Amino acid sequence: MKRPQSAARAAEKRANGSGSVRLRGKMWTARLSLGETGRRTFSLPTCRTEHEANARLEVLAELAGRLIAAGQVVLGVPLLEQAAAREGNALRDVRLAIDHLCRGEARARATGETTFAEFAERVLSGELAEQYPDHVKAIRSADNYRTRLAHVLDVLGPVPLVRFTLDHADHAMSLLPGHLQPGTRQKIAQIIHRILALATYPARIINSNPLPRGWIPKADDEKAKGYLYPDEDHRLMRCKAIPLCFRIYYGFLDREGMRADEAGRLEWSDLDLDRGAVVLDENKTDDPRAWALSPDVVRALRKWREICPDKVRVFVGKWGNALPGHNGAKNFRDHLRRAGVDRPELFETTNARLNIRLHDTRATFITVKLATGRTETWISDRTGHSSSDQIHNYKRAARKVAELALGDFAPLDEALPELAGNGGSVAGDGPASEEPDARSTSDEVSLASAPLALALTRGNVVASATANAGVPEGVRLGPRWATPEVGPTDDEQEPTEIVLLSAASSAEPGKKPKFFPGCARGLSETSGPRMGCSRQDLWRYQRGAQATRYWSAVRKQCLNDSFLRRLRGWPRT
Repeated sequence: MKRPQSAARAAEKRANGSGSVRLRGKMWTARLSLGETGRRTFSLPTCRTEHEANARLEVLAELAGRLIAAGQVVLGVPLLEQAAAREGNALRDVRLAIDHLCRGEARARATGETTFAEFAERVLSGELAEQYPDHVKAIRSADNYRTRLAHVLDVLGPVPLVRFTLDHADHAMSLLPGHLQPGTRQKIAQIIHRILALATYPARIINSNPLPRGWIPKADDEKAKGYLYPDEDHRLMRCKAIPLCFRIYYGFLDREGMRADEAGRLEWSDLDLDRGAVVLDENKTDDPRAWALSPDVVRALRKWREICPDKVRVFVGKWGNALPGHNGAKNFRDHLRRAGVDRPELFETTNARLNIRLHDTRATFITVKLATGRTETWISDRTGHSSSDQIHNYKRAARKVAELALGDFAPLDEALPELAGNGGSVAGDGPASEEPDARSTSDEVSLASAPLALALTRGNVVASATANAGVPEGVRLGPRWATPEVGPTDDEQEPTEIVLLSAASSAEPGKKPKFFPGCARGLSETSGPRMGCSRQDLWRYQRGAQATRYWSAVRKQCLNDSFLRRLRGWPRT
């Protein structure tokens, strides 16, 4: 017969932090002895296997042993529950909280105490602005603040404001990821300081701000920033491989100096295109400003409004979505490369230089306008800079541009081929083509396709060869830069047929017909898609992205049932 264990020995066994794991349903749990509080069960949502559950049980047993030894196990049970459910940095923060509790540096939160996280949410949600409208302004970009606070909220969030100290803030800043730039670290510190300042007044939760003057770190803002030369801007505006909605957006930013996010929120009601003015009441600095737009920008916006699908916002994408403001740097650099702008300093980031960002269109505007003799007052009316020191940072680069005699930007309505009337297709390059790999088509195809399609529907194939006779030179078939290496002259017209490929009509018996890029599906390589066009015109439209849109339009005409019936009776060539 076994001897009964004494009460002291049983208590000692329960206090050793031993336990076991068990699978309940689809979740692993850990059952742990916690001394005077008895045995507790903790859910392990992050554990997928028994091995992971046993590893987490060892962590919990080690933390429970420390709490039992310090006599803080009652207060430490909620922390053990968090340790059972957290991973990575969150688990590390729980360990730190248990360290403070074991050393006697923490105590249970009193009823009614406001934590840092709770007060921060009052600030970001606008509740504090509604309560104190004379002293607190509502935050428009609360999501950006939440993203930055997420780096420190696990450490600072549970801390009651009345017990918040400088050590808490220093500890949170020391745990920031190493890849964060100095400017980002400075902004995080500014948010922490601002929340504590509002807790001091007007909320009056604490008597004074625990963070001293000078606590916010200095940001290293001495890195050189990129800007575009006027000829590079012109090259960007002329590149039809970039959707028109992006190009007019970039051109507007370069010529007016507006912030990218301000331009993204710009509405047609903010513009007076009759008089050529813009009114910007809501902006980053809450300093309403208005100015006269450049005449070329006004002319370009008038034409853009005729084709823009959105009746509210000025700059929109394919589906009516706003173009990127804060997050448009990658697209901007990709579009510059596509336009052939390859100056190395625009695309490299070093200890002394930043690669070009969409926000640097403001630097482009200020630099070029200073180089062309515009005053600081004229520039600040458009950019919203409140001091001359901010504009002074661009004067050295402006002197370089002036000495190189690079000139000013080309007029926006002339730099964009679609708006200048030089044979560009407004519809093809507009907001309907926002995909990165989309290739725009020109009016050379769209205007010339009308007489050709008319000839096809009438069954007159020979007439289509002379469809360009009445079309101006600027809108003839094929890009003006296309010159064939070897081929007949324009005068050699070779009227041919369209052969429809099917199972019974192939290029050779037993072989599938071949297709070549740029042609509509169903037109063979052997018969060729030459509908009354010369070989030179055929060569032109087999090249480039323009061919795809051209043959798509032709194929639509070929789908006419009556026309197809006539084609079936034609002999092959």
